[in-house]
Amino acid sequence: MITRLAFRSAAQRPLRTALLLGGYGLGVGVTVALLSIATALLEQARDRELVGGGDLTVLPAGIDLETFRTGGVSSMYFTIEQAPFLYREVLRSARHEKGILSAAPWIDDALLYTRLGGEVIPVAASGEIPSLSEALGVPPTLLSGSWHDRPADRAWQTPDDSTLYAQIDRFHRPPRGARGDPTWAEWHYFNVLLPGGRGWLYLTYMIAGDIESGQWGGRMLATLVEAAEEHERAYEAEVAPAEVEFFHDRPDVRIGASEVRLGPDARYELVAVLPELEGSDTLRVRLSIHSPEKRYVPPLEIGGELASGYTVPILAGAAEGEICAGGSCTSLHEAPAYHDHNWGTWRAVTWEWGTVRAGSFALVYGGVLDSGAPAGSPFLFLADSLGFRRVLDVGEITYEWGSRPVGARRHPRPTGLRLLARAGGDSLVLRARTDHVRVTELTGEQGERRLFFQLRGTARLSGTVGAETVEAAGEGFFETWSTEGEDGMLGRPVGGRLVAD
Repeated sequence: MITRLAFRSAAQRPLRTALLLGGYGLGVGVTVALLSIATALLEQARDRELVGGGDLTVLPAGIDLETFRTGGVSSMYFTIEQAPFLYREVLRSARHEKGILSAAPWIDDALLYTRLGGEVIPVAASGEIPSLSEALGVPPTLLSGSWHDRPADRAWQTPDDSTLYAQIDRFHRPPRGARGDPTWAEWHYFNVLLPGGRGWLYLTYMIAGDIESGQWGGRMLATLVEAAEEHERAYEAEVAPAEVEFFHDRPDVRIGASEVRLGPDARYELVAVLPELEGSDTLRVRLSIHSPEKRYVPPLEIGGELASGYTVPILAGAAEGEICAGGSCTSLHEAPAYHDHNWGTWRAVTWEWGTVRAGSFALVYGGVLDSGAPAGSPFLFLADSLGFRRVLDVGEITYEWGSRPVGARRHPRPTGLRLLARAGGDSLVLRARTDHVRVTELTGEQGERRLFFQLRGTARLSGTVGAETVEAAGEGFFETWSTEGEDGMLGRPVGGRLVAD
């Protein structure tokens, strides 16, 4: 009956029936097409080979995840900054060894240019580490030959400590924007605590000047502080270029009779011989510094108009050896030590900096200011017994200030500081009280008096990182700057506000 009615209706109204059937068929066709596309997208999203081979894919912060639909993770030529550090100290760290079974770097269709017969040709290049891709279960299909890790692949994954330090602590060539700039400088900085908290040593190996034109040289700086008597001796030596030797593939440097050598056992061997700045004493240092636990900050560079770089190869180290000054020698065994490395142009540049050991935690914070304006985002790097823990943004640094006489003048004296750092739901508060303050007077380009403060004091760290509550106390070193007018009044300190003592 229904069939007969349908045919009679079609015979009486053929145009209407054709239009109805056409519209219905179009709707069904569109639905089928959409379902087919959705199924294909779902299958591609589940295909490990199309999304890097893992259950999770690491992408640069801030990108649009919709780019997955444009052809894959690396089709837009994304790169991951600090990829070796991320792989070694996060994805494959002891902290996550139970949760992350395998991880692998992956570069797909990176755009390169090569010159062939005088013609520049664009080339699409891909790269993987064989053993890591196999561990993820997505090795490429070999048509012929063999595919295995090379020494460079193994060094990228797990370099020995000596190789790692050579990679991150080497000396640098001035970048294009800094070539010919006489304010270019690069230096190793060490500080070492004397036994029993009796004092400490600041030690700097520096090269500075216009290296390309030959207008440069080496400089040694040292300050030996006796904490009980608040007495300090300053030492300095300048050396001509002919007596300086440094390298672009390792941290070794020789400045006159002083030198730093990185041994095959990943120990820094330090020798320093330099005269007292205002006196007849000679400082003689022979130390071996190593890191019992691998805690380091990878090389960081600030771009733009300011060329500035920074790395901390040894955040919490130990020193052995001897320091001789003032007619006596002090022997060190497993003495707390710290080492960082700086490079860049330093005209009208100041900074905020500090490093603290508190319980099982070690941290360093810092920020560079170019002519008083931040040249990069201040950060706090936190490590514990398992290595790298968290990077947080420094929100504010507040100082408390008093004053004390230095010679014929009264200088401001930072008596304490409070630092707040946050990242996501994590936050840390660092509070410190200063026990010792060293003030260095400098004159700025505009004739203003600038004061550089090197502080030593006790510190307390509190807050939350992940699911852990942090409460620890220890000691630290800190540095900050201020300005002082001709009338002796203190100007606003860099990075902090004035608080009456």
